[in-house]
Amino acid sequence: MDNPATPSIDEIYRELHHGRGREHVTDANVDELIQMAKAHGDATNEFLLREWRSTCADDPESPDLRKDFPKSPPYVHREF
Repeated sequence: MDNPATPSIDEIYRELHHGRGREHVTDANVDELIQMAKAHGDATNEFLLREWRSTCADDPESPDLRKDFPKSPPYVHREF
């Protein structure tokens, strides 16, 4: 039985999906969390988890942000 202070992988993913729970991501669970994000079509959390896992190099399995998030806010030039 799991320690009640240690959330399950599903609880961790649910928290990450809501923008919380980063403190529960570990080397032991990051790959499973990446797979969960990928299975749910959650490109943002998949990217963030891959970034968390990676050292300084690019992760070749990482989603292509230009493809997954094609729209960027328009550039607005403001004179001050």
